[in-house]
Amino acid sequence: MNLVLLEPQDQRQDGCFELRGPRASHIREVLRAVTGQRLRVGMLEGSPGVGEVLEIDDERVCLRCEFDTLRPARPPIDLVLAVPRPKSLRKLLPEITAFGVDRIVLLRTWRVEKPFLSSSILQPAVYRPLLHEGMMQGRHTREPHILIEPLFNPFVQDRLDTYFSSAKHKIVAHPGAKRSLAQLEIEPTDRVVAVIGPEGGLVAYELDQLERHGFQTMTMGPAPLRVETACVALMAQIELLRQRKRRCDEA
Repeated sequence: MNLVLLEPQDQRQDGCFELRGPRASHIREVLRAVTGQRLRVGMLEGSPGVGEVLEIDDERVCLRCEFDTLRPARPPIDLVLAVPRPKSLRKLLPEITAFGVDRIVLLRTWRVEKPFLSSSILQPAVYRPLLHEGMMQGRHTREPHILIEPLFNPFVQDRLDTYFSSAKHKIVAHPGAKRSLAQLEIEPTDRVVAVIGPEGGLVAYELDQLERHGFQTMTMGPAPLRVETACVALMAQIELLRQRKRRCDEA
């Protein structure tokens, strides 16, 4: 936990924040915080800041917090992910969120098994704690929006263009693509939307439909990757391209 994520209901009438449960346990047992210690905090959908430990015992931690005046912008990246196996998605959500992502669209494609859509992992009560775990790891306060799309054609034909109208770069990660992701020049503020297919990849019809809507197939390398690996690799490469462009502009 690199940031203690706070929510409005954590705040007492005296203005201090009282934490119980996993966050308090982490502060006590992992961070080994003591009274008077200052911790990095952030308000959910708000600003980061600093919290001073006022009280700490076996059940609770009380913090007096000061927050920055500016709220961070939402990350300029969206991810369209063919719904993976529930166990894989449970591992993936914190990893993706740690990089910073605005929207995650979970899409049923041809090779996605129908039972995946009835998994409990698609319930907010289950996936939101996983998002918060990733936010605290990556020091983010803006929670990703999760959108579940059970049918490919209605999503692509009716909503895809509207959802991503502001995206400057529209990418489909595909190991057989001729163009390399490394060829892209991504400005730090450019909005990117990236599509990652299921195990076995997107079928030809799906690739064709995405290309008709302005998406480009691009490869991260010759090796076919598992979905868990591909997601992390893609997010990391996009961030690296942003940093490369920023450094070139500063040189």
